[in-house]
Amino acid sequence: MNDTETIWNNILSCSLINGSRAELIGKLIIFIKVLKKWQNKLSKSQNLTYWRSLSKNLINDFFYYNKKTEQSIHMIHRYWIEMIDDGLSSNYSNKISINILKKNFFYKYYHTDNQMFFPGVVNFCHPASICYIPFKIICIIGFDHLSIPKINHLDNFNLLKKYPLIEDIDIYQKYCYLFIQSISCAEKYFYISYVGYSLKDESKIYPSVLVDQLLNYIAFNFYLIGDKNLTLKDNTKKLIKHLCKKYKKQYFYEKKNINYLTKENFNKIFKYPEKNIYEKDLLNKNNFNKINIKDLIDFWKNPIRYFFNFSLNIKINIKKQILNTTEPFLVDQLEAFKIKNILLNKIINNQNTIKLFQYYILSGKLPYHFFGKIFWDQNIKEITLIAKEVMKYRVLTHEKKINLNIEKYQINGILYEIQKIGLLRWKINRINYSDRISLWLEHLIYSASGGDGESIIIGYKNQNWSFSSLRPDIAYNYLLKYIKGYIKGIRQPLLLTKSGASWLDQVYDIKNNSIKNDDHTKRKGYKKLLETWMGNSYVEGEKENCYIKNIFKELSTNDIKKICETAKKWLTPILKNKKIKK
Repeated sequence: MNDTETIWNNILSCSLINGSRAELIGKLIIFIKVLKKWQNKLSKSQNLTYWRSLSKNLINDFFYYNKKTEQSIHMIHRYWIEMIDDGLSSNYSNKISINILKKNFFYKYYHTDNQMFFPGVVNFCHPASICYIPFKIICIIGFDHLSIPKINHLDNFNLLKKYPLIEDIDIYQKYCYLFIQSISCAEKYFYISYVGYSLKDESKIYPSVLVDQLLNYIAFNFYLIGDKNLTLKDNTKKLIKHLCKKYKKQYFYEKKNINYLTKENFNKIFKYPEKNIYEKDLLNKNNFNKINIKDLIDFWKNPIRYFFNFSLNIKINIKKQILNTTEPFLVDQLEAFKIKNILLNKIINNQNTIKLFQYYILSGKLPYHFFGKIFWDQNIKEITLIAKEVMKYRVLTHEKKINLNIEKYQINGILYEIQKIGLLRWKINRINYSDRISLWLEHLIYSASGGDGESIIIGYKNQNWSFSSLRPDIAYNYLLKYIKGYIKGIRQPLLLTKSGASWLDQVYDIKNNSIKNDDHTKRKGYKKLLETWMGNSYVEGEKENCYIKNIFKELSTNDIKKICETAKKWLTPILKNKKIKK
């Protein structure tokens, strides 16, 4: 199978599977067949004679004999035969389930695998494994208050804890007993170790209450030579100082390959941007005279994210894909966006969508049968409306290679989908501020390079945004301003956010090209800003963005002022040059 014939006999092909990968799939098929064979064998109750040879056959099917595993495999087989023979010797003739035999096998032999101790070396084990075996030195590691005795947070719901009886198991008493047992087994030295301060945030970590009890017992009953007349308080301090030793942090870990982005430097970037530590390094490492169109647009779509990705080389991806264990009836939001986008481009280019539907059904990206069909048909209707609107403007489509000089800067790249009227863009979702600024920058580049005409983007439910034709000199000056903003935004984060764009949309008067300053409009603007920042039950707030979180710990009045000023400076030209429908 290959890329040209993606579907054969109602099976989706995968051209990536070949050679060694195909061999692995062959082995997987064999493994599944063996599992199926044993599922059939183990699903029914059988006589003990039948189960006797089970372990040998099972081991032969699933395990490979070598020097490391041979002894363990023989031991498992011997234990299994012994257990079955015990049943046969008692003349048990009824059929029995494998589940009962498995339970009995683990009960009988699991605990017999005792811990082995070796002389002359350091042995690591649980305190319960010592069983009064004497050692010259015993060291308990990690003896903090959370580990020993272990805290069970479900005790609040445990009625046995609320109404205890004499025979109930007490975890605290169990650990006290193990602690005393460990002390009694130490012949010469008994060490207790724990980390007193967190390596992450320097917070205090206390030892187990058993350590405090031991130190108090020693202080009450013993003293150092010559300290007989000391008060109990002074004696306790002196004994604790003598017994307890604090080690420096370098004994725990060693710093290697330290990044230039330290916590102190990171704080300097945001608190004191005028003293930027990256300014010299960035200009030496990168040549900003040559700028790609894609880089310029990616920056202005999300300046804060670009700063982290490009300047600090930090890329955060918190969301993890969750594998569903049940049949999906809905399409994942990101997957739905990808499908709609491909579908829209297919319809605009008059391509067949039947094979595309088959591909997504067979790949499992669409819900099975009717649910997938409903999703597909519903989106075909919505996308066809967008496609029809796009087709009105899509005439004499061509692309243009850009090599534009703006002062000392050179803009390179390609402008796609240039029509008779100018630039044409489309998307399947609603048009947001990043779409506007992306179109605006392309419009400036197009106009400054001699292009004539307007630029338009069409979105969900015939929503559109367009810019009137600009003179090359005006586009040149605007573009220079955004290039300088791009250079500055790489050195220090530019606080251009969705919240700021939402505020500006509320307070800007497009007809009069001015910002309204009356109290009612101000309240509306700040309300919209906070709504975008906080989010709601359906839309995640901008404050939850992983990059935003690293700049704004809490949104202050001063932060709101900066956000609004930044939006006003960079987004006002977009609103000012928007084409107003007559």
